[in-house]
Amino acid sequence: MILSRYFDKAEYGTYKQVMYVYHVLLTIFTLGLPKTFSYFLPRVEPSQAKSLIRKITNLFFLLGGIFSLLLLLFAPQISHFLKNPELKDALRIFAITPFLLLPTMGLEGILATYKKTMFLAFYNVSTNIFKLLCVALPVMIWNLGYKEALVGFVTASFITFLLALFLKYMPVRHCGNERVDLSYASIFQFSIPLLTASLWGIVIHSADQFFISRYFGREVFADFSNGSFELPLVGMVTGACATVLSPVFARLSHQQVDPKKEIYPLWMSVTEKSAKLIFPLLIYFWVFADYVMTVMYGAKYETSYIFFRYKLIIDFFRIIVFAPLMINTGKVKEYSRIFLVTAVLVVLLEYVGICLVNSPYTISLVSLVCRLGQIFACFYIVAKYFKVGILRLFPWKTIGRILLPSIAILWGEHWLFHRLDFANSFWVLVLSFALYAVGFLGIIIVLRLDYLSVITPLVAGKPLFGRLLKRFAR
Repeated sequence: MILSRYFDKAEYGTYKQVMYVYHVLLTIFTLGLPKTFSYFLPRVEPSQAKSLIRKITNLFFLLGGIFSLLLLLFAPQISHFLKNPELKDALRIFAITPFLLLPTMGLEGILATYKKTMFLAFYNVSTNIFKLLCVALPVMIWNLGYKEALVGFVTASFITFLLALFLKYMPVRHCGNERVDLSYASIFQFSIPLLTASLWGIVIHSADQFFISRYFGREVFADFSNGSFELPLVGMVTGACATVLSPVFARLSHQQVDPKKEIYPLWMSVTEKSAKLIFPLLIYFWVFADYVMTVMYGAKYETSYIFFRYKLIIDFFRIIVFAPLMINTGKVKEYSRIFLVTAVLVVLLEYVGICLVNSPYTISLVSLVCRLGQIFACFYIVAKYFKVGILRLFPWKTIGRILLPSIAILWGEHWLFHRLDFANSFWVLVLSFALYAVGFLGIIIVLRLDYLSVITPLVAGKPLFGRLLKRFAR
């Protein structure tokens, strides 16, 4: 949000291309290893945990070094491939970052396994504050360019590196130093299928970025990048669910419990609570996407709202956390196969779309359709595992009671503010959100939606909030 206001579109597009290259290659060089912590730690003896963490972390150091060397040596070729000469120097400035950040991978799995998620919250908040201070603040104060912003990103990465290494070993520092029996072959036997799925996932997620970057230029890529951002709450909720559920599913699968009796109720409970948290905000941002883009990035990025709406449609289905269940219950090959088919379809259909229509919006539409197909294929696998129909994987009643009244309220508000022709988009968002909050509170009361079970754990340990919630519920 800050950089898009201080950089012109060409500079901002170059900065975003650096991040695009990094995230594409990141999945390849992690080899699926971050998820090995939450899979193997519940299965090894506590005295061997420190050895296991050290063994996998050393692999990350090696892979991070290779990754950094590749960026340094092949920066000219990458910049030529993406048709941006400015990218060469930017990648070389950024090159040390993978060596610093790859060893931080897997921290979520470690802290979740040992029920230390409060430290994970501290880590995520503090490292992102460091990033904000090191990247955005100098640009704002001294009006620096994108190269200096990348230097700030490297500085923040070094701080992240030090903190993550400390937190990785903190839960097991008193657990002994017995050598782990697990071999590298066993680790890779689990992680390589995940790598395969991740590689196809990279193709799926980066195909539209590649085609738009290569065929429509830096300015359109900047529009696309801003519109394709993930609504933070979605990542927060789904990421937290995945982190916490991975070791739970791993333990239950290892104990060979009845999936329909032991795991299915947990799945439905998490899905319903995620929908209650995410859907009200998702539908608000979808309806008011044009005003949101203007407020966040400025009037020159207003057209990004089209890309933003495509992204939000996918987010409605991302509340379902497939990966922890499929990975930890032995469905890794099926998971990988679904990603393979989706990747092939995405690339072929997006290329056809460019040849026939030559519009960046067509690229996003094709990506949306293919991603939805991928999600429903995962639904099919999960439904077979639980031995239930696909429709029983959704809390339809709760979803309908949230979405239908919300859509009616929000479209009415959007029509009203559009007719009134408010000049200030910020105040449109403030007023519309306030009206929606009041209206949604009425929906909760009239339809008796149980939000108490969702909110109460968030204020656990705060007696005043607890008493107020219970009194309101009565």
